[in-house]
Amino acid sequence: MQGYILKVIPTKTQDLILKILTPQSFRSFYRFYGARHSTIGLGYKIDFEERANAHFLPQVRHILHLSFGWEREWERVYAWQRFLGLLERHLDEVYEVGEFYFELLDHSAQKIAKQNPLRVFLESYACLLAYEGRLGRWEANRCFICDSALDSSITLGRSFLFAHPHCVQGAVFDKSQILEYFDQTSTLHLEDTQVQNLWQILCLGL
Repeated sequence: MQGYILKVIPTKTQDLILKILTPQSFRSFYRFYGARHSTIGLGYKIDFEERANAHFLPQVRHILHLSFGWEREWERVYAWQRFLGLLERHLDEVYEVGEFYFELLDHSAQKIAKQNPLRVFLESYACLLAYEGRLGRWEANRCFICDSALDSSITLGRSFLFAHPHCVQGAVFDKSQILEYFDQTSTLHLEDTQVQNLWQILCLGL
């Protein structure tokens, strides 16, 4: 079985509780003396075997780290771990998940080897919003704070909700550019400063 480690929780001993996203589920596992194993780390893609435990969490055994070449580059690793931390909180208390989330991480992990990681994760987030049905066109026409009509200049709240610049303080965007980003799931038309601003908003939560 393959999965991504989205959270590592140390215990009072050297054991670990791991929250692992697989193509079918997002579950917690137990690993005896996990702190001693270099194959365990936040964001690692692993191949593992599951051993059932009638009295506690299932155990993970025979772990193989399926590493990526970019894991030696700090900037890419930092952005990767930050995005996975956001995804972990987003999926908290969810058990069964579709393959979409696992495949989204697989696709992102391949892209960040050669692309700007912030752009990669912003594009992945646009895909996530579309998958979850959170890109309703009506939301682009009204401010989520005051519910009145929006002009061409907007700001964005958490989860990229549209707002008036006087209702939500922050970077100002052209509404048409954000809609194009949603429609195309691409940041190619956005400047680096806009990407940085969008990333800061994304880090507020999915």
